[in-house]
Amino acid sequence: MSKHASAPSPRGSRAARTARAKLIASVVVVVAFVVLFVGGAVGLIGRPDDIEADLSGLDSAPPSVLEENTPGAGDVGDRLPSSEEPSAEPTPTPTAPATPVVSDVPPQQVVGAKRLKRSVEWLRRGLADETTFRVATFNVLGSSHTAPGGNRKGWASGETRMGWAWSMIAGSGASVVGFQELEDPQYDRMLSLSGWQAYPGRTLDRGSIRNSLAWDPDVWSLVEARSIGIPYFGGQIIRRPVVRLENIDSGREVWFFNTHNPASTPRWGDNSRWRAAAIALEIQLANELGADGTPVVFTGDYNDRAEAFCPLVGGTDLAAANGGSADGGCAPPARMDVDWVFGSGIEWSEFASVSSGVVGRVSDHPFVSATAYVPEEPIPGTTPTPSDDATASEDAATD
Repeated sequence: MSKHASAPSPRGSRAARTARAKLIASVVVVVAFVVLFVGGAVGLIGRPDDIEADLSGLDSAPPSVLEENTPGAGDVGDRLPSSEEPSAEPTPTPTAPATPVVSDVPPQQVVGAKRLKRSVEWLRRGLADETTFRVATFNVLGSSHTAPGGNRKGWASGETRMGWAWSMIAGSGASVVGFQELEDPQYDRMLSLSGWQAYPGRTLDRGSIRNSLAWDPDVWSLVEARSIGIPYFGGQIIRRPVVRLENIDSGREVWFFNTHNPASTPRWGDNSRWRAAAIALEIQLANELGADGTPVVFTGDYNDRAEAFCPLVGGTDLAAANGGSADGGCAPPARMDVDWVFGSGIEWSEFASVSSGVVGRVSDHPFVSATAYVPEEPIPGTTPTPSDDATASEDAATD
C-alpha cells in the first residue's frame, strides 16, 4: 500500500470534527432547555430580590397567620440555616391566597351574652340576680283509682285525665310541679306530652314514682338530686325527692322538695302520728336546705291544714304561698286545703287553687299554683356596691 493511500484526507478530518462539534452543540442546547423548563416549573430559578423579599416577610407575618393559613409554615423555619440567613439558593415559600373580606355578614348573636354581661355586673356589685317562676302542686288521683276495679267508677282513665291535667299545667305557666299519686301510666303520659324532666321517676323505691318532681328543662337544669325517707301509711318509709335546680336565665339555684303525707282512712286507719312524724322530718329538712341562704320550695299533699301550717311555718323560715303567719302565734290563711306550697327566701304572689272543672273530673284534688319571686340579694362573702346608675339618695340609703 502506498503512503498516500494510508494517510487520512485533511478535508475528511475537518468534516468529522465539524460533525462532532454540531452534535455537542445540540446536546448542550437540549440540556440547557431542559434545565430552564424544569427549573422554572419547580421554582428553582427566579430573581434574587424576589426570594429575599419572600423570606424576609416570614419574620414580620403574624404567628397566627403562619399557623393557620400558611401550609408547611413550620417546615420553612426548619429549612433555614442555624445562622438564620438565607442560603445561596433558597427555596421560596408558597404564599397562601388572601382571605376575602366579607362585609355583608349580619351581626351574630352570642349565646348567653346577655346573661354573661349581667352576671359580671352582679358579681361586681356583689349581688345575685332576681328570679321569677311559677310552681304548682297537684295530686292527680292515681290511675289505679279509675281503672277497672278501682274506687272511682265512671271516671276517665288515668292517661286521659293526665292529658287534661297537662293542659292545665301548661296553661298556668308553671315550670316546676310536685305531683302526688302519679302512677306509671300517668308518669309516662306526662313525660310524652311535656318533654320535661322528672325525679325520681322509677329510680328509687316502688312508691317513689308517685311523688315525682317535674321541671321544664328550658327553664331549669338539674344541679343535684337527693331523697329523704318519709313515713306513709302505717309508718312505711317512702323516699321523697329533693332536687336543687338552677334557673337557666338567671343562674339562681333553688331547692325543691315534694311529699305526700299519709291520710287517715277507713282502710288504712288513723295515721295522724305518722303525719306528725313526717312534719318533724320536713321541718328539719327545710332548715338544713335553707341554712346557706339558698331559696327553698316545698310542695305536696300534707293531708292536714292548720296541723301542717303551724309547725312548718313556725319552726322554719317557710311561708305559705296562700298567706297566714306564725309570728307571735299561729294565724293560718283564711282558706286552706290539704295541698300546700311553701317557700323560704321567696316572695309569693298570684296564688290560685282551681277546683272548678278539676275536682270530680280530672282529680279529687284542686290544682294549686303560685308565682315565686326570688329577690336580688348579696352573694355570701361579698360586699355589695351601688350600681353605676344609682342616685345619690339611693347610695345614702344603703349606708
